Amino acid sequence: MNPNTSNDGIMYKAAAFAIFVVLVTLIVLATISSKEEAPEPPQVSQSQSDSEQVTDPPQPATSAPETKPAPVTTSAPETTKAPETTKAPETTAAPVTSADTSKPSVPVSVPTGNTPDEIAEFLAGYPDTVLGLTEDAGQEYIDKITFLGDSTTYGLRKNEVLSGGFDTTQVWTPKNGYITLSQANTVLIWYPETGEELSIKDAAAKKKPEYLVITLGVNGVSFMGEDYFKKEYGKLIASIQEVSPDTKIILQSIFPVAQNYEQLKSINNEKIDAANRWVCQLANEYGVKYIDTNSVLRGEDGWLVSSYQNGDGLHLTKEALNLELNNLRTHAWVD
Repeated sequence: MNPNTSNDGIMYKAAAFAIFVVLVTLIVLATISSKEEAPEPPQVSQSQSDSEQVTDPPQPATSAPETKPAPVTTSAPETTKAPETTKAPETTAAPVTSADTSKPSVPVSVPTGNTPDEIAEFLAGYPDTVLGLTEDAGQEYIDKITFLGDSTTYGLRKNEVLSGGFDTTQVWTPKNGYITLSQANTVLIWYPETGEELSIKDAAAKKKPEYLVITLGVNGVSFMGEDYFKKEYGKLIASIQEVSPDTKIILQSIFPVAQNYEQLKSINNEKIDAANRWVCQLANEYGVKYIDTNSVLRGEDGWLVSSYQNGDGLHLTKEALNLELNNLRTHAWVD
């Protein structure tokens, strides 16, 4: 072998190895350099994010800054206050559906009436019996009243004008809503608190209502004379006073009928006006009160106002029933 050739091979290998070492070193340095520069992109991205908060809100980079104000603009205390702002209408809804007696009721105006001179003169003779004008006693006064009567009283429940609506416990009528004065001392009424059927006397003994408004007699005027009428009505009043002496009993006038009522030969406003005098006299005799609602419902022509009746000439609309309640509120029994 030629010695020079051997030396050349060794030098070639040494040079190749040196080049290899240099390349490896450069690769290592490049790798180290790239790792050191890796943190820079997040810094650049954050910088872009800061500028994009204003210029491009929809970009993902702006999502985090935009959610920061959320706890302030939609805080829990502000959202929970919303129900409080809706409570006011509940106090104004009292006359129709369920009244909240913990809140002040909305005052009502005094219903205007058309009282014939002869009736006004008669009622003036009973100043301690006939309920006169008072300040509005409010919905809380109405909520204390139990209403006993015939189908015109059942309308208070049917039209849902009392607290509790159709499920009110303030109306005492038989299940079918029908009662005549001649039956009042024997008929069974539906007692709403328990669903039982009780006599009026037993119901009064059980509940002992604070106020009891009685509206009876419209059917009775067709066949009952004054003595018969007063005897049955007086017996009813006495039976209630016997078992519930502290109940304030208010005898309400019989309502007028409209001109389209089909039974005018037997039930008419002339007979009703006469019977209302008897009711007032009974109230005076038994130490209870009388309220004239008839005048509030009659027009200048003496008939039940057409818009106040439901089409049969006798039974009242919701509007008329609310007039009845407003008349009670503004002619309250106050001690």
